Amino acid sequence: MTALYIQAEGGGPAWQVWPVPDAVPAGAVREGASYLFELRDSDDASVADLLIDDEPVEALRSRLPTVARWRWQPGFHAGMVEAMLRMSGIGTRRFEVTIDPDLRKLTRDDFDTMVREVLQDTFALFSLSAFRKGIARQPSNRLPPLARLEFLRSRSDEIVAAVNAIARSPRHYLHAKDVTVPAHRAARATGLEIIKSFRSGVIRTEAISPSRLPAALKCRLPARITLRHCHNSLDIPEHRQIKACLQSWGEWLSGVAESLAKVELADNREIATRAGSWATRAQRISRRLNHASAAGFMAEVGEGPALLRMSPIFRNDPVYRRFYRLWQDMNLGLAALFGDFLQMPLARTYELYELWCFLRLLRAAVEEYGATGVNLSNLFLNEASGGVAIAAGAITVPIGGDRVLCFQRQYREYWVEDGREGSFSRTMAPDIVLAGGDLGGPGRHVIVLDAKYRINDGLNDALSSIHTYRDALVHEVESGRPEGIVTAAYLLTPHVPTGLQMDFKDTPMPGRLFHPQYREKFRFGAVTLRPGMSGEDLRTCLRTIVADAGAGA
Repeated sequence: MTALYIQAEGGGPAWQVWPVPDAVPAGAVREGASYLFELRDSDDASVADLLIDDEPVEALRSRLPTVARWRWQPGFHAGMVEAMLRMSGIGTRRFEVTIDPDLRKLTRDDFDTMVREVLQDTFALFSLSAFRKGIARQPSNRLPPLARLEFLRSRSDEIVAAVNAIARSPRHYLHAKDVTVPAHRAARATGLEIIKSFRSGVIRTEAISPSRLPAALKCRLPARITLRHCHNSLDIPEHRQIKACLQSWGEWLSGVAESLAKVELADNREIATRAGSWATRAQRISRRLNHASAAGFMAEVGEGPALLRMSPIFRNDPVYRRFYRLWQDMNLGLAALFGDFLQMPLARTYELYELWCFLRLLRAAVEEYGATGVNLSNLFLNEASGGVAIAAGAITVPIGGDRVLCFQRQYREYWVEDGREGSFSRTMAPDIVLAGGDLGGPGRHVIVLDAKYRINDGLNDALSSIHTYRDALVHEVESGRPEGIVTAAYLLTPHVPTGLQMDFKDTPMPGRLFHPQYREKFRFGAVTLRPGMSGEDLRTCLRTIVADAGAGA
């Protein structure tokens, strides 16, 4: 039978990806590696074509006429790609391949968590801003950012799984229905049902003797008797709301697919190709959600509002509670929130990690130091279309007192700056700067934080950047001589160190950078900041940064 397989170019096991895909182990197909696709047992192998995201894959020469081979290098791209196999006789067949992140990087779940927390932090900070409006749902005729599409795609898979889990044991209730039937068909009518039926309709008198009716009826019986039938019903408010949400999401994604399909190739080939791929995916997701809203027990469910209302079922049943949380995620993903950071695919997750670190620390700082004096006017931009955009480029947010938290602040040469504070070599833009004279200690402090998404070996390469920031950022004193302004410099990374020894001198790199003694002694090192950390963990991390920098009490 004709089949398509994938395996690492260096050898190893092969997995079938078409027509019946195998369960590929996590991490078997990952970014930064090279893989071979092999079409076996095909008479049309010589004329077969393989495309990944509408781009032809490098074809290799095969020794057998019934085998076709292609070499594929995903590069630094994690996520799902769409493959297309073209052969004469069978036409075009589409399938998907999931690329796992490099083992040195965050997982795909962490990417989804980052997008969720960026949106959650944005909503929380937006509520503290001077804007007096809400963030509405984005219309489907406007192209959504790529990161949100990736996020919504991952949520859709879980939503379908949650609906299937509900379908295995759905909640129901006994529904009573009155049915009026002729007397001769009411053999199982109860006395109460017969008595109630005397209230309306024709009353008939029994003509034969002796009477077969009970003496209490006095030879009389209603011509039609109303019976009360009870049966199980799945048409509960929770199911109506779930069905309406599925239909609403499917309709929205269908509209997005139409908008993506209209992107002109002449504008930008890369953007148009990516939009075309996402148009197909969005349409497929829309069909899955619409099918889930009409299949199985959902066929018996009526119409309802596309809004979940917290109820005992959503609160107490784990399966229904899971769907409720996914509904909350979808609300975040559908919000009319825009920004350059959301336009990046998974291949540029490191840029999302930089903004994620800033928003996480900003929210932690507001909770730690209080909302008094916080000014978020530079963070949000009001769009004419009704959406809200997060400002791109350099952002400075006062967080009360004399404290500021900056994102990608530009430090030009210090002699051209009005405050005589900047770089003595070239323009520099550290990812995050926490500065001020009210950080728990005397004097003004400047703490530079550089977000590094890649971990392990990548940490060693990142040391040069924080060395540069610590040494090159200066201010001019009264004598005209430049002095350093950086109190401390740290890397922010998702890496979790292992093997820390009692003495930092005995701890190997890169774990040494995380050692509390090392950070306190040199005001230099690394701090773990991972997606999924609680608010208390983030505040503890902020306190640690300030304390290790010598700015603590």
